Amino acid sequence: MFSHLARIERPERTQQIDVVSDEDPLAQRQAAIAQLRRACRSDFGRAADPPLPTGCEVIDQALHGGLPRGQMVEVVGKVGRLSLALTVLAQATQRRELAVMIDGADAFDPRSAEALGIDLRRLLWVRVKTGNDALRAADMVLSAGGISMLVLYLVAQGDPQLALRTALWTRLGQRTQRAKASVLICADKPLAQSFAVATLGFHNDGVRWQDAPGGRGQLSERLARIEVMRSRLGAPGDSQPWCLRK
Repeated sequence: MFSHLARIERPERTQQIDVVSDEDPLAQRQAAIAQLRRACRSDFGRAADPPLPTGCEVIDQALHGGLPRGQMVEVVGKVGRLSLALTVLAQATQRRELAVMIDGADAFDPRSAEALGIDLRRLLWVRVKTGNDALRAADMVLSAGGISMLVLYLVAQGDPQLALRTALWTRLGQRTQRAKASVLICADKPLAQSFAVATLGFHNDGVRWQDAPGGRGQLSERLARIEVMRSRLGAPGDSQPWCLRK
């Protein structure tokens, strides 16, 4: 029973979905679903903070502007992962944002990183031995606050059960949202999976050589292909070439 004082407040802003006047009910449902998807994408773009550009035009296009704030993006494959991680860290630190590199493969070289444009004064480098330690370190760093960019480098991790650590991935996703940080996960195969807003696959497309003194060949470029394997930011299946210069 309701009191005579009860009333329904009219929302300040409503989203109207127009259904086409077609006798085919399937066409009506498809039109309504298409409009709802466009409305959701529009609302997401207005509510979210500006994404963090990666410095790679191909990837920024795939992610609609760059790494989204408060979300995790996963990059998997056999090539290009460290190059992308360093490029992203350089972009973040050059924008005077604080960044973290959690290195589970002992792959980070401070001198090479500085030569690529990374401001080491704005970077925290954390070296860990296991994937579990990496996830816990990421949780601690994000909970401290003030971090804009975090790279979780989990290449060549020997723990086959790392992808099944549901509680750790759930907690890390929550920390990422609260910190409004951009988290990039680099691995051989998908680990975060559905906890990541997008999964990009890097595929090897060969190398290019140039002539060197003595009639020898010198490696000049490595060719890769970036595929959007799964994404909540747009349609998956897109594939673009990427050139990794030495």
